[in-house]
Amino acid sequence: MSIVSYTELARSFENELGTPARAVRRWAVVLSDNTLDGNPLNTSEIFSTITDLANFGTATHPSHTALKFRKVTINERFGDSPYHVEVVAEYGTVTDQETLAPTARRADWVFESQPGQLAALFYYEGSTGNDDKRPLVNTANDFLEGLLAEENMVRITIRKNFAAFPTTLMGLTNFLNNATYATCAKHTLKCVGVNSDFTQEVWNNAEYSFWATEIVLQFRQSGWPLLIPNVGFNAIVGGVKRRAMVFDFENSEYVASPGPVALNANGSQNIVGQPTILTRRVNPDTSFSVLGVPPTDAGWPSGGL
Repeated sequence: MSIVSYTELARSFENELGTPARAVRRWAVVLSDNTLDGNPLNTSEIFSTITDLANFGTATHPSHTALKFRKVTINERFGDSPYHVEVVAEYGTVTDQETLAPTARRADWVFESQPGQLAALFYYEGSTGNDDKRPLVNTANDFLEGLLAEENMVRITIRKNFAAFPTTLMGLTNFLNNATYATCAKHTLKCVGVNSDFTQEVWNNAEYSFWATEIVLQFRQSGWPLLIPNVGFNAIVGGVKRRAMVFDFENSEYVASPGPVALNANGSQNIVGQPTILTRRVNPDTSFSVLGVPPTDAGWPSGGL
């Protein structure tokens, strides 16, 4: 088959509030006389001849430049003639992701706020400001146990396609960030799960096989290490662990404390001071840079996963 000539027909354009704009161009293509003699239609020749069809997904409409070439339809026997073909090109909104093969698309980040609770161990002193953080005690410096505080968390879901199985990302599960990442302070992000599914997709008339992967991070403002009040029933006295004692004024003697007492950093009993909060990290930490460049205020980066 060979193309003898082609003519562009009338164009159309439609736009409606709340609906993406759509523009259509049509061509009538005339085929050579030997089309019926074992020389069938060759669509690639149509694309190479009508140059406006060459850049699928990126070419803009000649009049409505905000719209890009996103669909083409080829109808044989135009006007019931075996020597004529109708070519229809549709223009509309095209995203950058749509013009890329599955494994070339950037990572998709989703941030979702979620309710949560944690043990109430400290409070902020004063009506304003966040610098004076004190343990949650009563006026006798006894630690108040069993109280809960609301602390919303942020679930961060990162979706990306990989040509090979993402072994390195799978190893992030249960790890904390060892440095500030995505504006989140050290040890406030935890990788709570990595899911990967082998997927196949046909894109631009080619089949792609890849691992559709989802990485889930959980942000906790107070951090993921355990915050434990430095209190107990025992204390270190002269290098030996002994029962913490309090003075019984009624009987004028020291007796074993009926409740936990505040301890110093060396394990000795803190007689009059407030208990401190011990930080104990139970999850390993690592660099989250393997997740790429997160979104920024300036817009989506060109790098990343």
